[in-house]
Amino acid sequence: MRLPYLFIALLLVTCPMLMQAQTPAARPRIGLTLGGGGARGLAHIGLLKALDSAQVRVDYVSGTSMGAVVGALYAEGYTGAEIERIAQAIDWNAMLSNATPLAALPLAERDESGRYIAELPLTRKGLQLPGGLLESQELWLKLIELYFPFYRTKNFDDFERKFRCVATDVVAGQPVVLRQGEIASAVRASMAIPSVFSPVEYQGRRLVDGGVVRNFPVSEAQAMGATYVIGSSVSGEANTQASLRNALDILLQIAFFKDNDDFKQQKARCNLYVDYPLDGFGVGSFSSGPAIIARGLARGRALYPRLRALQDSLDAKYGPVAPLARAPRADSVYLTGVEMKGVEPRYVPRLLQLMRFQDHRYYTAPQLSAAIRQAFSTRYFRRITYVLQPTAGTADAATIVFEVDPAPLTLVGLGLHYNTATGIGLIASISSKDLLLPGSTSQLKFNLGENPRARLVHTQLLSHDLKWSGRLFVQGEQVSITTYAPDFTKAGLYTQGFVNADARVTRSLGLSRALGVGTSYEYLVYHPEITSRLQPDGRIRQVNTYAYYEANTLNTMVYPTRGRRVYAEAGYVYAQRPSGAGVSDSTVVLGIHFQFTPYTHTRFSFAQYLPLTKTATLLLQAQAGLNFNYKQAVFNDFVVGGLNSVVRNQVTFAGVPEAALLTGSAATALVGYQFALTPSLFATAKANVLYHDFITGNVRLQAAKANYGGSLTLGLKTIVGPIDASIMYSDLSKSFLTYFNIGLPFGYR
Repeated sequence: MRLPYLFIALLLVTCPMLMQAQTPAARPRIGLTLGGGGARGLAHIGLLKALDSAQVRVDYVSGTSMGAVVGALYAEGYTGAEIERIAQAIDWNAMLSNATPLAALPLAERDESGRYIAELPLTRKGLQLPGGLLESQELWLKLIELYFPFYRTKNFDDFERKFRCVATDVVAGQPVVLRQGEIASAVRASMAIPSVFSPVEYQGRRLVDGGVVRNFPVSEAQAMGATYVIGSSVSGEANTQASLRNALDILLQIAFFKDNDDFKQQKARCNLYVDYPLDGFGVGSFSSGPAIIARGLARGRALYPRLRALQDSLDAKYGPVAPLARAPRADSVYLTGVEMKGVEPRYVPRLLQLMRFQDHRYYTAPQLSAAIRQAFSTRYFRRITYVLQPTAGTADAATIVFEVDPAPLTLVGLGLHYNTATGIGLIASISSKDLLLPGSTSQLKFNLGENPRARLVHTQLLSHDLKWSGRLFVQGEQVSITTYAPDFTKAGLYTQGFVNADARVTRSLGLSRALGVGTSYEYLVYHPEITSRLQPDGRIRQVNTYAYYEANTLNTMVYPTRGRRVYAEAGYVYAQRPSGAGVSDSTVVLGIHFQFTPYTHTRFSFAQYLPLTKTATLLLQAQAGLNFNYKQAVFNDFVVGGLNSVVRNQVTFAGVPEAALLTGSAATALVGYQFALTPSLFATAKANVLYHDFITGNVRLQAAKANYGGSLTLGLKTIVGPIDASIMYSDLSKSFLTYFNIGLPFGYR
């Protein structure tokens, strides 16, 4: 009897062991790790497309910095091809900038865009330095737009593929693995490079780039459950001396010293390690994005056979596996309510009005971004972002929570300008919001240099819909101007003093167009330093009442590649009170040979930039300055010449310097070709024609004539603004002339 019991007991022990031995092991769970590397991280896209083509099922995704940006999209369910289209369409220069896009700025403020090397907040404690060089409102908005379709998902395990990204606690200096919350904020924290991007406050911590401590988070993919990890690195081993090409590379090398040893340990955890031939590209080479993506695609194509073999071997051993279920995407959201964080309750209605925001309606992500840009463009805010809190039980409804970081109301700007005609000057400005009245902007601006200038501008909103505004403008200057003889030899030099006090009312026709009326009091003083054929010596006071129209759709103030700029003004000059003389070897006396009767004037300028290719732009330009019934000379003549508008009443003409010709009527037409040799280096060729002194009812110092000219310019976009070196020729000068310009000029009304 004991034998059967012993047999049964033995059976009970051995059968489970036999069954376990015969049960196949679980199919490996594949993890994907994408390392950080700035612009170089765009190469990851090639691997993603290869994985999709090979039908490799990725279950887990981990990433740091740019690897987190790309990895989060892939984890949510975007395909590699979709991510490539997104990356190719992004304007990286605009996104990685503190500047508000020109199209989002009020028209009156666009001339100030890009003029300053730095603009720093001024508070009671003095000038404030930012926590990072870049806050980048546009980066925030772009990240929110990218992840908007999955706004209902707050747990990163609920994405199509489970996701983790790594940031660094700036206080503790320890890695923080982000696994839930707002995905846009998590990714933004993971890429907050110290001293480059401002830190991110996230779930009670102050976070910076995860690359400081873990740039290649393979262990985080394994912690989620990955048993086979494909690691994609775009940074490789520690930089060598030859690879440190610029200040940003050096800054990152210092910031990421601690990661070097960790990288080696993480690399050893990979089952398949992928790197890329990215020599020549730095972390900041976003303008070379297409070339970096192309390198990544080539690497992906080379890897495809190996990835396909991996998938086939897994299917042969474990059987085919069902593809991951596609997560639903939201194209819009119905906003049932609104909350504001970071702004006092009394200012909430004003902010909503600036955004023209209305709840209980559907919004898309681009529409919400456009609303925020309208408020951000007022420069009352350092940052405006939002999160969506889904409404329980409703598929497409949510409460929007705006997170607002008010900006200091006072900014100090510093810039530099040099021009062949006006010399070098340091430009300094201080501007303040709501200094005198709510809805106002006041600015005091100086040009300290060889030709000093100063300006005071106060702009006041006059209506709640932001369409009507008033402006008071006072500018004074002293400029030395060279004059030329008929044979184009330098003939004289005179100093022009000019004070203009102007008041105008403007009706906005949207962000890019406006019209208005104004009156200005002008006081001009002329004093010859070296007497020429005809120069003024004296002063004149006059009043100018005018109407104007202005439009500006340029994409940037420096080397624009698309858009149009128009300014047209028609006015009536009266109440002239001259005193002094026109000097020509002390023989011409003002008041005897000239009359200071009222006259009408028009000014017109038009520039159209038409993109031909990604690197080539066609420029069409026309200008005119016309005085009618004009019985005087010199005092209110139009000044013809130069490539940049730097003196009063100037009509630019490529081929001669400023003040080469003084006339009561001039019109120019120009065609140009601008080519981007690199994203920052531009070559421009211009050809133009001039017709002048053609209004017969005016006093004319020379007969009507047509002239032609042209220029070749090599220009560099820098932190101080454009740096241009030009060579010019015209039939006026009959010689080749050089022309230099650095930065944007001080500007006029």
